[in-house]
Parts: sequence; structure tokens; C-alpha cells
Amino acid sequence: MTENKASMTTKRQIEDLVMRIEGEFLETPGLMLTVAEAQRRFGMDEITCEAVLDALVDSGSCSRRATASTGASIRA
Repeated sequence: MTENKASMTTKRQIEDLVMRIEGEFLETPGLMLTVAEAQRRFGMDEITCEAVLDALVDSGSCSRRATASTGASIRA
């Protein structure tokens, strides 16, 4: 596989993750997860999870909220 095809595959996989996770937040109003909880729920490593959650926050699908007990959380 060439580097360009590998890059396109990775991009597509990330897009699929973003859509899947966005769907979870849409299907579960009020869902609020820490990064660690999202990692476990969606089976991702920390770097990928942070990137996907950042993309959802940047798109306006979710918001980031700081809480005293859990640190930063993402919610729909």
C-alpha cells in the first residue's frame, strides 16, 4: 500500500470513529464521559480518543466541561 493510500485509510477510519461516537452522543442525550471513560467505551487509545473528541467539540456536536471531581468531561 502506498503512503497516500495508507493516509486515506487512516483518515477514513478516523472519520468512521467520529461518526460512530457522535451517533452515541446523539442517541444518549445527557451522556457525559471523561476521556478515560470514552477510551474504554469505544475501545480507543488515548491519542486517538483525544483527537476524535476534539473533532466533536470543534464541530459543535459536543462540549467540553471541567468538573471538580472528574476533570474534563465531554457531553452532548
